[in-house]
Amino acid sequence: MLLLLTDLIVVGLLLQTLNPLIILLYRNKQLFNPHVVLSSHNTSDIWHQTNQSNNIPRILHQTTATDVIPDDWIQSQRSCKDAYSEFEYMLWTDDSARDFLSIEYPWFLGTWDNYAFPIQRADAIRYFVLYHYGGLYLDMDTWCNQTIPVHAVESDPVTHRALFQSTLPTGITNSFMMATAKHPVYAAAITKLPASHAMTQFWARLQPYCAIMVSAGPMFLTLVVKDYLLKQPSLSSPTVGVINATELAPYTTNIESGTWHRADARVFMWIADKPWIWFSAGTIVLVSGLCTLDYLLMIISRRQPWKVATHGLKLAKVT
Repeated sequence: MLLLLTDLIVVGLLLQTLNPLIILLYRNKQLFNPHVVLSSHNTSDIWHQTNQSNNIPRILHQTTATDVIPDDWIQSQRSCKDAYSEFEYMLWTDDSARDFLSIEYPWFLGTWDNYAFPIQRADAIRYFVLYHYGGLYLDMDTWCNQTIPVHAVESDPVTHRALFQSTLPTGITNSFMMATAKHPVYAAAITKLPASHAMTQFWARLQPYCAIMVSAGPMFLTLVVKDYLLKQPSLSSPTVGVINATELAPYTTNIESGTWHRADARVFMWIADKPWIWFSAGTIVLVSGLCTLDYLLMIISRRQPWKVATHGLKLAKVT
């Protein structure tokens, strides 16, 4: 009976911990169903109203480690600077990003300096600059074919607006983002970054891919946006739009350099679209863990009476 109760408690705690991911998988289509269409403006959708204002700043943000651009990114960077020649261009290096944070958000420097991997800093800074300035963010390995019609995702009635790209198997990516300044979803993101780092820092080097994804990467952003949408009157909130890769194809091409990917990343990416593997592996780990826990508890319970009896015998001899 005790073992069964222990197993139920463990399963309950596990379900509580994984509840955000369970909700995400169960309601992914409701939350992140791509509904933004750039190619057609003749629709009643609020994202395509004819009376529009330039409420998304014409700023293109990109990040790199230093001012020296890697050879693999020189041409893609040039394509984006050409496509968005009328935009203000802001390139964020590790040094300039830290300087910006030290002035505007000094409370985050402790987390920033203690990230285990450079990509975590590259992920984090994009949320801060989009919150602070607004504009368009593109990864350095994005090739820009032509300018995205920003006016297609602007409208007067909405104060805040953000656009994300859907990804597989669930959620959104952080390689393409567009937003007005001070959007609440980015306010939530930068506020939650320290806690996410604290949750992953102890095992980050053991499982880099998962730690990066959850601490500041696409999964972190997906969970933040999920929480934001679930608090809105309707899941189809006009303040958050989702677009798919097909709709973006005329405007951007992802070279997918994956400079931060390690061996564990390639494994996870291979099984990303194979949910049966996740389910099978999770079931095996859960059952194995419960069996191991039950076995250890049985050993402890068998030894404990012997210790009590021995202690009682010693007391009897003394008296």
